[in-house]
Formats: sequence, C-alpha cells, structure tokens
Amino acid sequence: MKKVVIFGTGELAQRIFFYLKDSDDQVIAFCANKSKIDKEELLGLPVIAFENIEEKFPPTEFSMFIALAYSEMNKKRTKFFNEAKNKGYELYSFVHPSTKIWDEFEMGENCFILANNVIQPFVKIGNNVLIGSNNLISHNTTIGDNCFITSNVTMGGHITMGKNCFVGLSATINQRIKIGDECIIGAGTIITKDINDKEVYAENSSKKLPQSSEHIGDII
Repeated sequence: MKKVVIFGTGELAQRIFFYLKDSDDQVIAFCANKSKIDKEELLGLPVIAFENIEEKFPPTEFSMFIALAYSEMNKKRTKFFNEAKNKGYELYSFVHPSTKIWDEFEMGENCFILANNVIQPFVKIGNNVLIGSNNLISHNTTIGDNCFITSNVTMGGHITMGKNCFVGLSATINQRIKIGDECIIGAGTIITKDINDKEVYAENSSKKLPQSSEHIGDII
C-alpha cells in the first residue's frame, strides 16, 4: 500500500481522493502553497503547506500526486511536478480498475487514468498525463508529457502526440496523425491531418434555431 499526499485542494483534487478509494492505496493529506491555504482540513484530512511538506510527510515514506486541472497549457501542473521531484518525491500514478489495458503498456509518473477507458496494446503515455473516462486510445499510440485528455475521445492507431496538449470532449483523431506540442483540440473536433506546434482546432458550435421549443414539432 502506498501512502499518498495530494497536491491541490480544488475540485480535481477532491475527485482524485474519491477515485483512490477504489485502490489499495491511501490518501494521507492534501497540500498546497501556503498562500493558497484557507482551511486546515479537507475531507477529514490535514492540509499542509507545500513549502515544508517534506518535514511532516518525508519523501522516503510518502508519494505525491499533483492534482491540478488544465490551465496555462498545463504548465502550472508541470511546474509543481518538477518541484515535487526536486524535493525527492515519487510521483504517484493510478489506473482505475475498470479501464482495460493490455501488455506492452507504458506509463510515466503522475498519471491518472479514470474509469472505463480502453487502451490497446503498445500504447506509451508520458509523465504527468490525465485521461478522463470512456476514451479509446488505439494501438501503437504515444502521448507526450503533461497532456490532458478529457472524456469520450477516440484516438486511432499510430498517433504521436507532443507535450502539453489538450483534447476536448468527444474529439476524434484519425490514425497515423502527428500532433505537435502545446496544441488544443476542442470538443467534438475531428482531426484528419497532422497538427503543428501550438495550433488550435475547434468545432463550430451547434446553430441556434429561431423557433421556440414550443413549436419544435413543426420543424423536425
């Protein structure tokens, strides 16, 4: 059993706490920068200042998970990942037991893969990657460090994704696509060609009809 300190006190950190109840490991405490702490406890556990966390929970005995949501192209989570590593912590990774994985699967540190994913053989996932629920990641695909894959995403085989990318809800990426670093693929987007560094793709939002819902039967 690993004893885990969660960095963060926001909604993602609290969800991680509940997901880990499905594991053999145990969350011991939360931590955050001292300036961000506004309560001494969260979900019945202590909240400790990150600046001196190793004094109370030494890295020789505890692991850490950086539970920060996607912002600033994931650079904030990357920053604290590196700071925790510099303090000597092992960064904790977790795959929910309902996710299907095969042999020849590789995953780095500080990765969190939620429920009901299918990850086919020969997939490689870098460090500091968060993957939501109900995704298909097909064979021989590589996902770089610090990426954030939301939910209901379909990724074909032999995709190469760079670092610090974001993929929105229900996006589809064709097989053998190369995606650069720091790209944003919006919700519902279909990607059929390679993407260069820092490019942004977004699907048009659904059109608002002029009719009221009271008369919708007249037009559908």
